[in-house]
Amino acid sequence: MPKLRRLRDDAYNRQDGHCWYCGRLMSPADGIDSSRCTAEHLLPQCEGGKDKRDNVVAACWLCNSRRHRRKVPLSPEAYYIHVRALIAEGRWHVRCWMPDRILS
Repeated sequence: MPKLRRLRDDAYNRQDGHCWYCGRLMSPADGIDSSRCTAEHLLPQCEGGKDKRDNVVAACWLCNSRRHRRKVPLSPEAYYIHVRALIAEGRWHVRCWMPDRILS
């Protein structure tokens, strides 16, 4: 298994299967829906980020893709704050969000 896959799976397990950004329960990485698990580099590889345990978190496909489709992508930390603010306003994919399982 390639290293990034192992790191993604490890992050998925560390996070109890919940997205780092929105906290919703993800499906395994081989799923085909918007909640499938993806690997997210906290320090992007283009900025020197490495495939290391402390740099890779698990994020649902929806959060990950929305972050990267922005005209000017926010940093992972800024995007985390942005998503949590939208959740608090009820403007994020709340039907799938599980507030009792949110990560701190």
